[in-house]
Amino acid sequence: MADRRRQRCAPAAALPLLGPAVAALLLAPGARAAWQVSPTVELRESWSDNVSLRRDGQKDSQFITSITPGIAVTNQTRRLQVSAAYRLNVYDYSDGRVAGTDRMNSALNATAKGKLIDDLLFFDAQAGIAQQPVSAFGPVASGSEYSTNNRSEVRTYQVSPYLVHRFGATASAELRYAHDMVDSDDSGYGRSTSDTASLNLSSGPAFRTVGWGLTLRRQRLQDSIAPGTSSTMALASLRYVVTPTFSLTATGGYDKFDYAGMGGSTQGASWSGGFAWNPSTRTSLQMSAGKRYYGNSYFLAATHRSRSTVWNIGYSDNVTTSRENFLLPSAVSTADMLNGLFRASYPDAAMRALVVEAYIRAFNLPRSLPDSVNYFSNRHVLQRQLNASMAWRSARTTALFTLFRTRREALSLVQYDSSLLGSSQQNLNDNTSQTGGALMLDYRLNSRTSASLSANVAKTTSSKLGLGETNRQLRAMVSRSFQSNLSGSLEVRRNHGGLALEGSSYSENAVAASLSMKF
Repeated sequence: MADRRRQRCAPAAALPLLGPAVAALLLAPGARAAWQVSPTVELRESWSDNVSLRRDGQKDSQFITSITPGIAVTNQTRRLQVSAAYRLNVYDYSDGRVAGTDRMNSALNATAKGKLIDDLLFFDAQAGIAQQPVSAFGPVASGSEYSTNNRSEVRTYQVSPYLVHRFGATASAELRYAHDMVDSDDSGYGRSTSDTASLNLSSGPAFRTVGWGLTLRRQRLQDSIAPGTSSTMALASLRYVVTPTFSLTATGGYDKFDYAGMGGSTQGASWSGGFAWNPSTRTSLQMSAGKRYYGNSYFLAATHRSRSTVWNIGYSDNVTTSRENFLLPSAVSTADMLNGLFRASYPDAAMRALVVEAYIRAFNLPRSLPDSVNYFSNRHVLQRQLNASMAWRSARTTALFTLFRTRREALSLVQYDSSLLGSSQQNLNDNTSQTGGALMLDYRLNSRTSASLSANVAKTTSSKLGLGETNRQLRAMVSRSFQSNLSGSLEVRRNHGGLALEGSSYSENAVAASLSMKF
């Protein structure tokens, strides 16, 4: 993919919208005492036989020196909860930087929840910076963050104030407004913003046998590539309690989109019927089936947690965009899985969050368990996704396993992707399918040393162009804590996959040693 870049703009541009609210929370009694700031720095020396992940026969081997300063900020008070982690990666190459490599890049994952007025006014906010794949048909730079081949930086933010009111035991209401932005370095992928207003009404404790709910939602989307669009959704729901653990559910509503479609309706009625079963606080199962304007629609959410395992199975279908997936990833959260595993050992939620974050950083785990590539597209798509994941923990071993299958069918006009893919490949994303799985295994050798192994494989096909490729990654690492604030690691990895758009393949073998210090 061409390395098309433009001037970067930080998601922090939205933060003034929260200025007065955040200032008031920071001045609240006890707020400043709750802040925890943890600076870090990591020095890494890597060797790769294909530093830019080029096709076989065009490899360029180099030593890569990287220094990564970072900072983690947390705050847990009654009025404000903040969790933010930022890392700046700076790279230097033994034989000079070549095409397809980066000089520096960033990673940001920040969330905030605040209570401005007790029982009335609240806000949520999030911001992120990540290096994302441009196409599902290209190299997957797992562990090779210095490569820009088929990657571009994506920046997002979302600010959402909302009002909550309870009408005694009869009902509760939530009125929410959300403003968000998605931008990238790829000039073919539009900078977009959206504004969403929603109203949720739900029955209160007075309705013991029959519960009800009503949701109204209106969104306006502005895009620098595709025309602006809007969507409206109205949904009513009913819940009939058969037993304390089993309920029947039903929904009915209407969806309306105004994107320029490729034929077929862009609006229509919706309905579903199903059940919810919650035999214990550790197990839940929800299933439903129905219809929406695009055809049959199904939903599944099953979870089970024991003392040493967490299981999740989910299926959903919906009309979405790549920007929406960047804002609200559908992947399984690594932190959520570990949170369930560590619940028994760390009952306090704030302490458990710190332990989970430290665990993810110590073993360089991804923020989400690998699933289908959320490739760049300026079109609306119908996405059908199935995820199954399991986490297991013993005295010395932690394992995470996931399987996925995702199908995306483009709904809006193909020309909106011509600036991104070119006229000869603009149909690439018309109908894609991705199937794969991943395994991450960590074994604690002693109190200071651990060994980990991760492997994942994914197959991607485009039925429109008749293309298909498979990508595989294998990674082994040994890490050791020398002191409470000093740790190191030694890593070996191999990436291998197809380059369907070039009719070729690529591979990378790499080793890396790192030293990380926490201040």
